[in-house]
Amino acid sequence: MGDRHVDTTVGSPFSGAVFKLLRAVPHCMSERDADGVAGEAAGDSVTAEALRADVGGRELREHLADAEQPQFLLRGSILDIVDRTVPESEDGRRSRKVASSGGVLVTLVTDERVLVLIPRPDTAERLDIDLGAVETAEPESAPGGNERLVLQTADKAYHIDTSRSADGETRDASEFLREVRPEPGSEAGADTPLDTLDRLADLHERGALTDEEFAQKKTELLDRI
Repeated sequence: MGDRHVDTTVGSPFSGAVFKLLRAVPHCMSERDADGVAGEAAGDSVTAEALRADVGGRELREHLADAEQPQFLLRGSILDIVDRTVPESEDGRRSRKVASSGGVLVTLVTDERVLVLIPRPDTAERLDIDLGAVETAEPESAPGGNERLVLQTADKAYHIDTSRSADGETRDASEFLREVRPEPGSEAGADTPLDTLDRLADLHERGALTDEEFAQKKTELLDRI
């Protein structure tokens, strides 16, 4: 299975991004008990208070699907993305996202994906990486003593600043990601383009996608069939 990820502003996808949808669910996570969800998390960083905190004009828990369980919450300020398909000598190999002044880049490791939210005024840019797409996950000490979570997929590397996280959370999150990563060659849980199209239609009907976004992503998916 290739690298499946969402790289999008909430309500407005980045140009050229590969769109991987959340599973279709009748309700959003905001209707669940934040205390109960926090109690099921593997890391102490996932608290009810953190889940209710505002990120990009919405509570953090509202960025999650209904049955999705957050496991670790990491905080930082910078996200570097390396396109491994572009030679090192060429422009466009590396891009950077920085949280707005006064904002905090939030990374949620859940039982389904790694969700990175980069706050902007009244919204948030977001990056979605399926757990099945993660080939390696390692903690890293960056220059100046800052910590990063480094993820590699088939065609990209993500250097996620986690320097504002609790001690040990970056290490524990990386261990969790290595443990839950599907075995090579495993197709369990893999979605076909038609499966993803069904979920796309569900999100469109619920108003999570505009008509323009729905048409664009539908065309991209049909091209893969």
